[in-house]
Amino acid sequence: MMNVSAASQSSVKVSELNGFREKQRIIAQDVQANPPQLHTGTIVSVWSDRTATVQWDYDLPFAVERRLVNSGHVELHNLARHP
Repeated sequence: MMNVSAASQSSVKVSELNGFREKQRIIAQDVQANPPQLHTGTIVSVWSDRTATVQWDYDLPFAVERRLVNSGHVELHNLARHP
């Protein structure tokens, strides 16, 4: 019998989480850049693991994508709602 922890289980798509929802305009902050950089886009989907898939307004530079995107998902704590 295989023991699988809750953390390793797949996340599920949700309609809203922490005030973020599909088709919402966002700003992502790359705090590891020097100076920190802002990138804009639109949320495609929100996931129960506190991540979102984002359609960026432009192609992100490789270094930025490497820092912000993990397996196609961006952690919600890196995002803010676009005014």
